[in-house]
Amino acid sequence: MSDMVTTQDTRARWSRWISDTYFPLSLSYRDENAPFRGDLKVWKTDDRDFSLSRLSSDGLVYSRDQAQIAADPESSFLVTIPQRAEVFFEQGGRSLRCEPGQFLVERGDLPYRFGYEQANAMWVFKVPDASMKHRVRGVERYAQHCFEANTGMGRAFVEFLAICASRFDECSRDERQRLFEQALSMLSLVLEKDDRVLVSDQSQLKSAHLMRIERFISARLGDPELGPSMVAEGCGISLRYLHKLLSETGHSVNDWIRMQRLEAARRDLCDLAEGVSIGEIAYRWGFSDQAQFCRAFRRRFDCSASEIRHRHRNGQGDG
Repeated sequence: MSDMVTTQDTRARWSRWISDTYFPLSLSYRDENAPFRGDLKVWKTDDRDFSLSRLSSDGLVYSRDQAQIAADPESSFLVTIPQRAEVFFEQGGRSLRCEPGQFLVERGDLPYRFGYEQANAMWVFKVPDASMKHRVRGVERYAQHCFEANTGMGRAFVEFLAICASRFDECSRDERQRLFEQALSMLSLVLEKDDRVLVSDQSQLKSAHLMRIERFISARLGDPELGPSMVAEGCGISLRYLHKLLSETGHSVNDWIRMQRLEAARRDLCDLAEGVSIGEIAYRWGFSDQAQFCRAFRRRFDCSASEIRHRHRNGQGDG
């Protein structure tokens, strides 16, 4: 989709396009009497779960209040990458200034103000709440910082978004969904390697230990011997303290390991070639018993591994 507005009379349409693309927002223009210019291009999956947009406009302020949140049945995160000018973001009592070469994460389930004082252009990657939280634990911590987009994985993430846009029309429905899921995977790598989130919670030590535990487990999911004792030893904490830390998240250590293995297996079922069997995928992610894997998979996703693979072969996504 590509839409252009150039006159004062079209501001109502611009507001509607913005709310339809992201979620309900209120707009405040820098000069209510001056002409306004904006351009919006959107690439989205058929089920509207993910979207990528390229927004250019004169300066204005977007805000989201509690009434708009209460009336919105779906929650999403917006990853915003300014290209021309600085943007400001205020949420939860915190204020950020994000410059070109950085990006920020906006929570759609809390009130906020966002804007820019001069003409700007930006990429905006919209991620469903459930998808983000499946990939990044404690994602709320990440809405408090600006992240590097000029070097390393941050730059690779932004460049990949541009590739998604340029090749989107060449891809099938299923391939489009996979493109955005891959972009989310890259985003999670950028976020989780940033050590500032370790000290952003009230309990700094607990946050540091939890992040270390997550990284240790993620790096060894394929090891069938991975368990609480290995995690505790590898993270330099006692087994008792490990169980206490994870219990505060609502999961046991073994439950967390199993969930991460199942998520990894689900991604492989969607992404790997048909010649790779379900048993091979289960073994790759630390399951030594295929029957046990299949039972756990069905409990987790309410469908079988073969059904997930069949849906993706037929371009239906995995629900």
